[in-house]
This record gives sequence, C-alpha cells and structure tokens, in this order.
Amino acid sequence: MNLTRLDGPGGPNTVNARYETLSGLLDAYRTPVTIILFGLIVSLALFFATLIGQSQAKEREFRNHAGARIAEIDAGFAALNAELGELVNAVQTGLEPGTVIDIFDDADGSAWAPPVRDLGLLLDDRTLSSDPDASTSTLVRRTLDNHLDRSGDIDGRAVLPLPAAAQGQVRFAVIAPLDGGQDRYAYVTSDFDALVQPTELRSDPAWIIARFDRDSPVFALARNVDLRARLSASVMGVSSVLDTAPYALRWAGQPPFDTMRIDIVPRREYLLGVGPLPWLVLVFSLFATATIGALALKDARRAADISRQVDIKTAELQRSHAIIEAKNEELARFAAHASHDLQAPLRAMKGMSSLLVERQIDLDDRSQQMLKRINRGADRAQKLVQDLLSYTRADAAEVDPESIPPAALRSEIEELLGPAVEESGGTLEWRIGAPIEADRFLLTRALQNLISNAVKYRGSEPLRIEVSARTDRHGATICVSDNGMGIDPRHFGRIFDVFERLHSHDQYEGSGIGLALCKRVAELHGGRIWVESEPGIGSHFFLHLPRTEPVSAAVSNDR
Repeated sequence: MNLTRLDGPGGPNTVNARYETLSGLLDAYRTPVTIILFGLIVSLALFFATLIGQSQAKEREFRNHAGARIAEIDAGFAALNAELGELVNAVQTGLEPGTVIDIFDDADGSAWAPPVRDLGLLLDDRTLSSDPDASTSTLVRRTLDNHLDRSGDIDGRAVLPLPAAAQGQVRFAVIAPLDGGQDRYAYVTSDFDALVQPTELRSDPAWIIARFDRDSPVFALARNVDLRARLSASVMGVSSVLDTAPYALRWAGQPPFDTMRIDIVPRREYLLGVGPLPWLVLVFSLFATATIGALALKDARRAADISRQVDIKTAELQRSHAIIEAKNEELARFAAHASHDLQAPLRAMKGMSSLLVERQIDLDDRSQQMLKRINRGADRAQKLVQDLLSYTRADAAEVDPESIPPAALRSEIEELLGPAVEESGGTLEWRIGAPIEADRFLLTRALQNLISNAVKYRGSEPLRIEVSARTDRHGATICVSDNGMGIDPRHFGRIFDVFERLHSHDQYEGSGIGLALCKRVAELHGGRIWVESEPGIGSHFFLHLPRTEPVSAAVSNDR
C-alpha cells in the first residue's frame, strides 16, 4: 500500500514553502494579469463591434438614400417616356409637324422642365427641333443614321447614347418611329444631370455611375459637376470605384431603357466618416478594465491563501484515495478467495449427492428426492457464487468498443443458444442491417441473457424471438422481442435489480442477476435498458448503446 505522508514531499509544509517563493508570487498574480489582458481584448472587441455597428448603420442610410435616387431616376425616365408619347400622339393626330413643335415649345415658356433637355422630329427631308441652333437635332440625326446602318430599322422606342457636351456627362436620346414612312421619328433628349436633383444632405453619400452597355462605355459621376470639370474619366477611376465598393445598388430599367445600367456606390469619404461613439466605448472599456484589474490585484493574496488551503485538502484527499484503492484491492482478493472457498464445499456436496444417486443405494423415495434437491441446491448455490463474483468484478475490466458485423454477432449467439432455441421448438430471427459499435464480449453476454430469458419464460404458443437494431448518428438501439408470457408493468422497475425474481426457484431456475448484468452492460457503455411488455402477449427489451467513450465491464446470465 503506497500512502502519502502529509508532512512529506506532498504535505502541507511543501505547500506553504511553495507560496513563499518567487514562482509562488507569480502564481498569485496570474489571475489579475489574466483579467487585465482579457479586459483589453474585450475593450478592443467592443470598439470594433461599435465600428461594425456604425458601418451597418451607414449601409442602411446609404441604401435608403440610393433607393430614393432610384425612385427619382425611374420618375425621370417615366417623364421622358410620357413626353415622347405626347409628342408622337400630337403628330399622329394630323397636326403639322412645325405646329406640334411650336405647341410643345410654347407649353412651358420655351423652358423645358427637367428631365427634358430638347425634343424634335426627324422627317424625310427636314428636321424640326426646339433647339434654336439645331445642333442637338443634327447630333441626334447623325447618331440615328449610324445606328440604322449598324442595326437596321427601329421597331419601337429606343435609347441612343449621344456624345457628351461636357467632360464626364452622359447624354442620350429616346427615339420613337412615326407613321407614314421609314425615316420619320420623334425624339426627346436628356442627361443624368437633369434626371438627378441635388441632394439635401450636407455631404452626398453616393456616386451615381451611369453607362450604356452597347457601344463604348460612357461614365458619369452624377451631381459632382465640379469634380468632373477638374478630372478626366480615367483619373476619376470609375472602374476602381465599382470594383472596390463594399456594397452597391444596381438599377436595371424596363424597355426602352434596358440598354442602360446605373450603379449607385458609396463615396469613400462617406465610408471613412467615423463618429465619436467607438472611441467613447474604447475609453470607458479601458477604464473599467483598469478598475477591475486593481481590485483583482488587491485580492490576489487572499486568492493565494485560498489556493493553499485547497492544496492541503487535495493532499488529504489523495491520501484517502490511496487508502480506498488499497481497501478495494483487498476486497477483490477477499471476494476471489471467498468464491473459491465457498465453491469447494459446494462441489464436494454436489459430488457426494450425485454419487449416492448414481449408485442407487437402497433408499426410500423421500430420501432419493431429498438427495436430488440437495444436488439442485448445490448447483444453484454454485451458480449464484459465480454470478456474484462476476458482478462484483464489474469495474475491474475496461470496455473495448469495436464495430461488430451483424453476421459475426448472429453466428456467436446462435452457436451459444441455437440448440436451446431448437429444443424449445422456437425460431430466432435477426433484423440487424448495420454494424454495431460496442464491446463484443459484453454485448454478446447481454444478448445471451435476454434470449435465454425469452426461451425460459416462453408461453403456450410456439416461441418466436426477433433481434433487431436501429442505428443512427447517436448510436444503436437493439430490441429483443418474444411472444412469451410477458411481464406485468408494475414490475418493470424491479426486474433490473440484483436478486429480483418474479417466480420461485421451483417454477424457473435462475439467480436473479442476469437482467441486472444487462443493465450494468448498458451503463458501462453510457446507455440504458428498458422493457415494454404485456402479460400474455410478449416482451420487448431495448438496449441503447450511444456513441460515447467506454467505461468498464463484467457479465453473467439469467434474469
């Protein structure tokens, strides 16, 4: 027996000495240092969380602003479409083209309200426009001719990009054919500076980038005219802005505006604008960390004293544990010797009574019956001693789980119990489709107990035993079913206890330990066992074996 002395190397004197050294002092201050470091990490985490929260708020603000811009652009395109429709309808009613232009030119004091910049008619041999110098109508005519040379006639309304009058500007014309000939068209012109009104915000949070998918791309940063006047499109880095934007809204129009694409992306100055809240959070977090750290340093010595007392108690517990282990070893040896010493006279008793019965000594029937009863009693006592020894050794062995193929499990059980099942006139069916993770020896003994009980407690009908299993990611549940005499539900709880029997020895042999050992097998695997039964119908014993780490083991037979 190896016991620890409290005044030895692991005793209280050693514990006290450890707290008087430099390493002991460092151990004492380990907790406050950890608290301070943790506080710094939390402070930084709160700081960045606040930054992220502000960024998400900025994204929501940007999306609301971009949604308003999209609605504004949609309304502008709808106004252009409506203006063009009215122009086409006026011409189709039979009015002279010149009269139509004059009517539209005089409708608003010769000053077109946004988004219309100009409108006109392209007829076979002439061009009519509200533009006094006719430069816009000439540009529209040239662009339309180029488009017709490339793509043919225009069946419905179409959007044509126009050369920019100013750097970075996106100009376009909306064209609609007129009845009465192939070269008769009505048009209205506009640009994005007319479509998008100036924002009321102190700082516009978004770039509005427009381009045509057809022809050469044309870019514009709408509502930033001053910047466009100073920089060329290449210096603006529009492609870079589109590629690096963390989020954006894209507008896709309905015909005829489906040839255009509009991207609304956040401005860099808007994204980098950080309020004071993250810095306030960081300052207060650092202050709280410093305060808590100071309190932790103040209590460090007290924690060291408590730790010293814990170490002393731990040493005492280790000594007690060593004593208990020694007592357990002594108890195991005693159980083995007691089993041997008890079985020796039982074997002698059984041998003598069997010898007297075999020699057929001139004894009366009562004496012969008594000898047989002595023989059966010795068998039961010897089996009881063996089962008790097996049960007491339950914690001595370790569970060694493995993947057991269904065929191997069936072969082993039928080798052990096949003759007994056949002798009873019954059948044993197997419905196990997947391997089972368990200790092979323990699972075999548990199934042996359950099937043996099914044979022993069979009813008047031909015996039918079925062994099935259901496996999933949680483990396996094995069911042993029979059509025997069944069990009253009142006894479900007690049949798994040691020495609990529902029948006398004269009715059925057994030690009352078999089901207790089945329960022990389930517990060693970290599972459980339960029964569902109805008297006169049969029983269903369920053994659940989860996928867990094994514990330890032992086994036997009988209910």
